Amino acid sequence: MTEIIHDHMLVDPALKAEIAARCRAGQFGDDPAQAVHELGSLTLPDGTTRRAHLRHAADAVLLDDHGQVALITRLHNPGRGKLAVPGGFIDEVNGKVESSRAAALREAVEETGIAPALLAQAEIRQIGHRLFDRPFDIRCAWNNMPGTDIRQGEFFTVSTLGFRVKLRGDLREMDLQAGDDAGAVRVLPIAALRREDFAVPDHLDMILAAARD
Repeated sequence: MTEIIHDHMLVDPALKAEIAARCRAGQFGDDPAQAVHELGSLTLPDGTTRRAHLRHAADAVLLDDHGQVALITRLHNPGRGKLAVPGGFIDEVNGKVESSRAAALREAVEETGIAPALLAQAEIRQIGHRLFDRPFDIRCAWNNMPGTDIRQGEFFTVSTLGFRVKLRGDLREMDLQAGDDAGAVRVLPIAALRREDFAVPDHLDMILAAARD
């Protein structure tokens, strides 16, 4: 049978297209009411079925006064070792879902070590609307995912919403330390960024949109 999963990522074009279509049709909004939505079951080429899910995330684009952005290198797929904006999954605790903005800022602190006091002084704005059509980021769960109904071997894709976080001064002079899912933190000039350096391609689009804002 043709390979449909490679390194925990879905690679089958038909299945990817089906999941992306279900995400677009869902109308989940910029601030979803749940951290995870079930997308129903998919029929695999061998005739078996497997559930698919949509897990919601948020990202922070940290910019400064010098045309620079703070990026991490990813510890995990998609794009292990490549650049990404700091971000991660929206949390749901005791039935209460955090806002996309709160999730983006929390992840910025967890992954870059940026001081909350600096974020409190930053200019923060939402970048466009939540992105659901992301066929390049459909994963096969490598274990049961805590706090969700996603079980080992099931598919989940990730929607995201970006936030422009404009900081005063020079990011190179701020105390940044990699943490959580980040292998390293790098401060780079936006003008030098290349799409092929990114773990997921729409992160560069998000950065460019934030820089134009």
